Amino acid sequence: MSCKHPTHGPSIPPGDVPSDPQVAYERDQARVLHELLNEYPALMTYEEARLARVGDPDDWDESDAFEHAVRGLRWGGLIRRQGDLLVPVRPVRLMADLGFRLG
Repeated sequence: MSCKHPTHGPSIPPGDVPSDPQVAYERDQARVLHELLNEYPALMTYEEARLARVGDPDDWDESDAFEHAVRGLRWGGLIRRQGDLLVPVRPVRLMADLGFRLG
């Protein structure tokens, strides 16, 4: 059973840059989580998720924002890392399946 959530993406358009750092951080977390949920039950490695999120690998600001987002999602208990795989935890997947907006 595929667990695709096309309507549960972040509400801030990709080109918009929030002036508040906290808003930008939360936007980045929502985008990473959205990407992982869209791929589930397939799992993404850290590098696959980074490449999907960061258009230019030499863009250090985007790479840092991605790393901070992943770290925040892990600390918050929303994803876990198994080896190099990033896995959304079961409660997050269930909430997305039930229609809760996660981003």
